Amino acid sequence: MRQLFLTDEQLWRAIAENTTELSNLMDREVETPPVTGAGRTRLVQFNKLQRQYRVYTAELRRRYS
Repeated sequence: MRQLFLTDEQLWRAIAENTTELSNLMDREVETPPVTGAGRTRLVQFNKLQRQYRVYTAELRRRYS
């Protein structure tokens, strides 16, 4: 796994921002039905945010296990 050089505070802030972006993405999904191109774009964004969230939380778990 790639080493993260972020402070704990930066990790927590990144998790909070990630959660906000994910929530906004979900709101847009509910407001507008998936269209071929837009739906694919949202799916890519969703997957990216999920991966980032997993990396950030795994790093915190690794530091404080």
